Amino acid sequence: MSKTKISILGAGSWGGTLTWLLSNQGHKVTLWTFSKEEYRVLSNTRALLRPKKVLLGRNIQITTNLKAAITNTGVIIIAVPTNAFKSLILKLKHLNLSKKIILLSATKGITTNDYTRPSQILKKYLPKNKFAILSGPNIALDVISKAPIISVIASGDIKTAGFLQKIISSKFFRIYINRDVNGVEIAGALKNVIAIAAGMSDGFGFNISTKAALISRGLIEISKIAIKEGASAKTLLGAAGIGDLIATCCSKNSRNYKVGYELARGKKLKDILKKLGQTAEGTETVKAMVSLAKKYKINTPIANAVYKIAVKNKNPKTVLEELLNRPMAKYEIEF
Repeated sequence: MSKTKISILGAGSWGGTLTWLLSNQGHKVTLWTFSKEEYRVLSNTRALLRPKKVLLGRNIQITTNLKAAITNTGVIIIAVPTNAFKSLILKLKHLNLSKKIILLSATKGITTNDYTRPSQILKKYLPKNKFAILSGPNIALDVISKAPIISVIASGDIKTAGFLQKIISSKFFRIYINRDVNGVEIAGALKNVIAIAAGMSDGFGFNISTKAALISRGLIEISKIAIKEGASAKTLLGAAGIGDLIATCCSKNSRNYKVGYELARGKKLKDILKKLGQTAEGTETVKAMVSLAKKYKINTPIANAVYKIAVKNKNPKTVLEELLNRPMAKYEIEF
């Protein structure tokens, strides 16, 4: 297959990792960052700020000029924080983006202000462009290790998904296709909330049985909301569902896990995020998760607990006590 020019918008850990991955496969890659300081460091050192020590080849173009970044490109991969997604899409719209360009969202989250997902934003503002969603159990540091890893590309257009599958797949990074955009996207966003809870479990010093309980109960909370939002239950059993949930809840390299761990150790969220130096999507997505649960009258005790701690600044130990003392449910799984 002939190589494709790919523009990656966002030079964070995931955007940088995808840049490294695709350039190593011979594609012509342009990496865009809005930060002049990030641009300066990347241009001078060719080393990613996150994950550290990952070097970018000299064949990769790095720029802060959005128009230059998307000129003559075939695919645009968007890897910015969720709450920056809409503003970036509006900028692309104002640049009269060619309808021939395929858009791939690598952003996992739900916006805080109006609770929209990347796919909904793309449909609204760039309706003529074909798009897909990339999601799965993909911790950036794991991907650069070249261990066998899988991911999922979801699109309502199977040809678009197949085209992107061929571009991104490699010997160690294998892509599966799914038509269920809602399921893949919602699972990828909401698992970050459960990962914060999993990090707190370890921070409290609990055992693997406790974490297994959190993951299984967390999957039920995610599933209830996802199905109400039009997702297929089958998707939640795949890599973008339970796979991503396990990886994010169990990896010490997961940003959301780190946030939860430090919260349980008594640290303040603002201090944790400052030290982290990156976006932890779950701290914002939890607002949307709790709101959607109220909309659909769904009981989500784990998400509610994370919300109380991360948003309302309640004491983690007090919230844990409330969680453990709540009335028992009649059945394990109720939909």
